[in-house]
Amino acid sequence: MADFYDFSDVFGSNPNIAYDEQSRAKIHHHRQLLENELFIDRLLKALGVRKASKRYPPDSNQELQELFQQIASSSSPNHYKHSVLYYLLKDLSQPKAHSSADFAKTSYLPDKYRTFVDGIWYLDRLKFERALDYLTEPALTPTFPEEILYTLCRHTPQDDVTLPIAYYQTVSPSIKSGKVLETYILTLGRASITEAFYFSRTQGELNHRVLFERLITFVHANSSGATKANRGVELISLPLDEDEEAWFNEYLKDGKGSTLPGATDTLIMRGISTGRPDSNLQHRRRASSQKIGGINWETLTNRAQTG
Repeated sequence: MADFYDFSDVFGSNPNIAYDEQSRAKIHHHRQLLENELFIDRLLKALGVRKASKRYPPDSNQELQELFQQIASSSSPNHYKHSVLYYLLKDLSQPKAHSSADFAKTSYLPDKYRTFVDGIWYLDRLKFERALDYLTEPALTPTFPEEILYTLCRHTPQDDVTLPIAYYQTVSPSIKSGKVLETYILTLGRASITEAFYFSRTQGELNHRVLFERLITFVHANSSGATKANRGVELISLPLDEDEEAWFNEYLKDGKGSTLPGATDTLIMRGISTGRPDSNLQHRRRASSQKIGGINWETLTNRAQTG
């Protein structure tokens, strides 16, 4: 197997080969959009490349050669190094010793590494649907799964939750980051409050409560008008167990959720839907003609009673 420790073996002898200004500008822009870290940055860090985000993209042929030397001198296995070189070759359109495809073949880069790099290359270019064609391949060992899920949740269009949900359902990543858990449950909530609720139940007792309360906040603070009414009815209709019922009431009555717009309405509607109405809350709310999210209490009550 070729070791490719010579720069010209990979990039050719053209002394001018380098990233053009337009390509560099796009890469820097995409890095900003992706919260200042690309997936190639993560790969370079894994190889021990110092200040990876400043090394990529290289500004000149000399900087490209310096980056190559850092990759080649890494103590990581060859297929890791070849994966990064494959990514760089996908970037460059100028004449070189190998196309990315030829390099993958010549270096015997395993298909699963090539597939993964293709996926993150598209992620770094914000082509999320194309990226998932590669990243959901069954043969792949999930790499950076939490980071990929978070990226899909945060940066795919807000009205389209299919890509992050498809990635989660296909890859089934174990999520340890609280930030990623909260981001994903809000993504699920945009599609279905009920599905988001059932997801919260799968995340252990402590996370379960935190995520459930986050979902309640989402319904009240991140929705409006008819959307808020529909989500509210779905929320009060959830099949809560005894603990969840207690959390629900504590959060909206005395906890941080008590200041949310419509918190009292939700408690009243939950009481009606479960056959345990709180007369004190109802009397207090009926005395107010205030509209919540563009709809009044009578409208919400009617929906709760007929929903």
